[in-house]
Amino acid sequence: MSLWHIAWSYLWNRKLTTIMTVISVALGVALISAVLTLREQTQKRFEEEGQAFDLVIGAKGNPLQLVLSTVYFLDAPVGNIEKADIDKIRTMEDVTAAFPLAMGDTYKGYRIVGTVRELMDFKWGDRHPYALAGGRYWEKPYEAVIGHGVAQDTGLKLGDTFTGMHGFVQSPNAHDHKDKPYTVVGVMALSGTPNDRAIFCDIQSVWDVHEHHASDEVTAALVKLATPALRFEIKDKINKGYNVMAAVPVMEIQKLYDQLLGTAKAVLLAIGYLVVVISSMSILIGLYMAILQRRRDLAIMRALGATRGEIFGAVLIEAFWVTLLGLAVGWALGALTCKLLGLYLATKLGFHIAAVSLSADLVTAYSAVLLMGLIAGILPAWQAYRTDIARDLAEP
Repeated sequence: MSLWHIAWSYLWNRKLTTIMTVISVALGVALISAVLTLREQTQKRFEEEGQAFDLVIGAKGNPLQLVLSTVYFLDAPVGNIEKADIDKIRTMEDVTAAFPLAMGDTYKGYRIVGTVRELMDFKWGDRHPYALAGGRYWEKPYEAVIGHGVAQDTGLKLGDTFTGMHGFVQSPNAHDHKDKPYTVVGVMALSGTPNDRAIFCDIQSVWDVHEHHASDEVTAALVKLATPALRFEIKDKINKGYNVMAAVPVMEIQKLYDQLLGTAKAVLLAIGYLVVVISSMSILIGLYMAILQRRRDLAIMRALGATRGEIFGAVLIEAFWVTLLGLAVGWALGALTCKLLGLYLATKLGFHIAAVSLSADLVTAYSAVLLMGLIAGILPAWQAYRTDIARDLAEP
């Protein structure tokens, strides 16, 4: 019988202790897995969307708010700007496109975004975030194309009509534009982007709905440059030469992660590792008590020819098995947590997140957990190594 089999058998001779220790390790591993995976995946998704457009143009104010409201539809717009400024910026050297956006209304919490038809043809790389699953794009005002998530949540389908509610927060006192209904003419394919949570229409529709607003105002514009290397140069030119604010989406998102979410990640990881350290203590105590209880068994193994090194190794293998089982169960719990949170984020942000991705950070974390488990087994293994054959055999 191999040492691996002996160690496995000894573990399940004390099922309750083993199960509780595995669960304690698994909880720490699950927390670490979820934190690292969600942090990496959400950052990746945010930065992917941030890379789609080189600049966002809007009213002067908070650049992060501008990016979140325009690219991710997560915040209220900073304000309005003159459409004439966007038209001038579009003619700048190295500016290849500037898509105006007009926002002000929502339908059941989903933002109605007025824009130009050309935006619907926009692609970057092999991605087409405005692709249709059915229907067509608008051809006149008050025709709308809805995101995949909007269609699923609201039940809207081709040919249905709906009316927008003024503002970005659902309120019983909000003004409903009942006299200006939209007709659904297209439903977007699932893109895994914020577009899944938006409703797009011709920009003239938004201007017409808000008759008291001048049609020469827009909320923001999405800008594409000849090369991303020009982002900061063009940004500075726009900020100095126009009465608008330019922001680099990917830079603002990186700041958000570094300043806010980076700290949250560190705190949660510290908690996860603390749980694993406590679990390692459980492994140590559980194995140490087990060694005391089976001293006679170990003495018999020694008498039958087992060396001190083999006894030492058998106990370390027990620690290895417990930690490995904890890692496996923890990975499964972490994957389930990420799956559930991923469903929530898909609803709230339009981001689809993988259950668990084996990143370099996660492999390092798992290795650290396994090492802690083995270290926890050293003291019990040393106690077994020092077995006194004559004394332990003589005990009843």
